[in-house]
Amino acid sequence: MKTWTTKDLLYKTFEFKGMVPNTNEWNEKSLKFNKPRLIRFKRINALLKAFQLIRTEEQKNTFWTILKGNKKVKEGEITQNEIIPFLRGDFINKRESVTYPNIQTIIENEKAFESDSFKPRDISQFYRHLMKYRIEINNILHHNSGVLEASSLGFRSAISLTNEMNNELYKKVETIDQMLLEIINPENLTFNEDILINEYGFPKEDLNAIDMDNY
Repeated sequence: MKTWTTKDLLYKTFEFKGMVPNTNEWNEKSLKFNKPRLIRFKRINALLKAFQLIRTEEQKNTFWTILKGNKKVKEGEITQNEIIPFLRGDFINKRESVTYPNIQTIIENEKAFESDSFKPRDISQFYRHLMKYRIEINNILHHNSGVLEASSLGFRSAISLTNEMNNELYKKVETIDQMLLEIINPENLTFNEDILINEYGFPKEDLNAIDMDNY
């Protein structure tokens, strides 16, 4: 069976975000009639749990307190959606003893004054801004994904040009991904799919077959 990494998690999260751009639908209730999306949602949340990237109960309670009184938000939907907190980097704040020496060096290279000093919160700010940028890049990289056939010479030319530029961007974006992954998974953990299924609620359905049935 497949061995899952945080690189898989990151790319599956980008894929899911592209399929379900409305974050209000990032809950089981909204996705229950779309099995391909629901399975992806459950897979991501299982991976987040396995890699210890979910919020602590204290973090969940604090977030719920902030939103309390908003009738449009249900507590169950908040607590089962760990994707937004992952993209936001909430997991960093619960890792008091974890250090990121390579990332710290990159950050400190931007020191402009002698008084500039590295602080633990710099990791969170670095991650959050880089993740937002990476998500925007992902949208650009998939700009042509919905095109099945170009109907004119001008259209074909534009697609060819943007594909060429995206191929170069793919190579450069790997550097950003590596920095994000160093923060997400400093211990370079991996999980066998059997363990994910048995211990973390990873869906065992054949997603490829489900996609074919719902094509």
